[in-house]
Amino acid sequence: MMKTVKRTRRMNPLLGVLVAECDTTSEKIRTKLQDAYKWCFCELCWRNTEYVCALEARKVFKRTTRDSAKEVPLTDAMRKDAQRKADDLIERYEKLLPGGVLPRWDSAEYTLPSVQEALRMVMTYCNVREMRGDFSVTAFRDQVERATQIAAWSKRGDMLGAALLPNQKEGSAKPSKLYCEHHNPRRSTSAQRTYQRDRRLTNEYAELMSMIWSKQANKLPLWDIEAHTYVRKEAYRLLHAMKDTKSLIANMLAQGITNQAEIARQLGLERQAVSIAIKRHGLMPQPTLDKL
Repeated sequence: MMKTVKRTRRMNPLLGVLVAECDTTSEKIRTKLQDAYKWCFCELCWRNTEYVCALEARKVFKRTTRDSAKEVPLTDAMRKDAQRKADDLIERYEKLLPGGVLPRWDSAEYTLPSVQEALRMVMTYCNVREMRGDFSVTAFRDQVERATQIAAWSKRGDMLGAALLPNQKEGSAKPSKLYCEHHNPRRSTSAQRTYQRDRRLTNEYAELMSMIWSKQANKLPLWDIEAHTYVRKEAYRLLHAMKDTKSLIANMLAQGITNQAEIARQLGLERQAVSIAIKRHGLMPQPTLDKL
């Protein structure tokens, strides 16, 4: 598989200097990062990847020499400057919306030039995924105030990602774009064991997520990042509940209880989860004496 190599400079928080780093990105990672929702999740659970945590740890540094820099703190003056710009944008956004509310997409007002300009402001200054379908003035304010503050801060230097997470030692592997700290096999012996355990269950994990999306399609909006987190977390819980109840399911099948809905009711699981567990572990009902 072809890979591209991109050379970047990142601030090493332990050394206090900029360090050269080769960011080798495979096709798999590029595909993952292009997905609006999956990019931030660990491949094997619901947690954020180490890469996402590193992005959140970004800070601004001012270059002092070619290979070193010092951290630039976020000052009150920067906050005030950002707030003035945010207030102007918020006032403009509110005036563009009829009655201060974004019209429904299927209404005649939605095609008004002022509404289209307001939408362009949303796309320019906001993270639409985080807004979760709420384009009110209040939601716009939350986004714009953060965006203008970051912009005011980054003007004082270079905003750089962390080469290491706060609890990682010098020489550790760079933050993973695929796994969280609990599943990154390079992070620790415990993480390697967890990775090996859950890596074998990826197909069942995907099946359970599909099951939850299908069953709760009318309750879980696809555009809501919190819904994606819930589905992944619930599927992970069911996955390990299935593993822990393997012997219980086997015993119930041996007792002649072959109705999967009844097994699920007694164990407090979804029927589909019981079905997946039976297929996964090759569990078969034992023949009774009258059938021998």
